[in-house]
Amino acid sequence: MNLLRRLAASRLPCSEADPAMIDRLRVLLAAGQVEARIPPAVSQPGHGTGDCTHQDAATVTRITPRGWETLAADAPPGEATRFIGTRHRSGA
Repeated sequence: MNLLRRLAASRLPCSEADPAMIDRLRVLLAAGQVEARIPPAVSQPGHGTGDCTHQDAATVTRITPRGWETLAADAPPGEATRFIGTRHRSGA
């Protein structure tokens, strides 16, 4: 939810390069709460002990209606309306 809230407050599209955040974006994408382009991680020969992977940045293009509904449902009483009517803000 924290990442979804952060995205709601951001101007979209936006990029995310942190692998841990990209993993969280994969969860939001699978849940149908965001639309995003997440490049596959690429295996590269490692230095020293073996292989490592490289992950290019992901790009979030918009929060879906399901994502906005989730934000509204999780909002404190009286703040759910903050997320209503904001669907067009992302991806603009």
